Amino acid sequence: MGLRIALVCVLLICSAWPTPAVAAYLGEEVELGNGKEFRYALELEPGERYHVGIAVQSVEANTQVNLSVQFIGADGQVKEFVSTERGLGAAERWTLLGLEFKAPEEPLRADLVLTADTPGIYRWDSLTVQRIRSTSFEAQQYWEERFAKYGPIYTGLVVDARGLGLRRGISPRVYSESGQLIYGGVLASSEFVQGVGVVAYGTELDPELIKRIQVDPEYGYALPLTVKALATLEPARTAVVISDEDAARILDALSTYDFLARYAVIFLID
Repeated sequence: MGLRIALVCVLLICSAWPTPAVAAYLGEEVELGNGKEFRYALELEPGERYHVGIAVQSVEANTQVNLSVQFIGADGQVKEFVSTERGLGAAERWTLLGLEFKAPEEPLRADLVLTADTPGIYRWDSLTVQRIRSTSFEAQQYWEERFAKYGPIYTGLVVDARGLGLRRGISPRVYSESGQLIYGGVLASSEFVQGVGVVAYGTELDPELIKRIQVDPEYGYALPLTVKALATLEPARTAVVISDEDAARILDALSTYDFLARYAVIFLID
């Protein structure tokens, strides 16, 4: 099949998506939906932190895909997992998906799995697996280099939903006006996100809340990309709708730094 996978060991909190040098997305076609999936075995070290990323496109518009990493025991059963969902928007437009997680301490087989809600032909490319290591010096050096190259970099998403009656929920989501799922949260077993949650909630963007979108506890850089919610979705009212223009701003920012993979998302509520 000629799979192309880049295994990159990085010395920082979280590497951004590859630079425009890999912008010519010419990936493998796979059939997804109706129980069909793309699965790839990953070589991960127990107890280490990783970021995985992949670019995906569909020949159909407004499809939705799920990216997960499953940790499987000798009995073939999934022991741990972490997953995220994303809408692909326009047909044949590349969308980046990512996950950041810590591998279990016990040695388990790790598989990356890509599925879709709509049956059809999809294409993937630029699958990366990055091991995350961090010291305060290394983080500072890395970010200073990125600032010199890109200027200010957004490190998280803040959705201002005050005045809309948004409710806290276990599956908060962000949709564009045109219906694209921009952020579907991160689903995981308790070992991965216990006490963290898919988003953070607050009434004001105070210093304590801003810690959610810091790039590293040892390096306090944080720059929120703030958008205004236009509406909530009934009946649960735990999901928000934002403008297509703001959705495009978010997707553009992800090409520099994948903060959604770290679920660096804040909802401001009443």
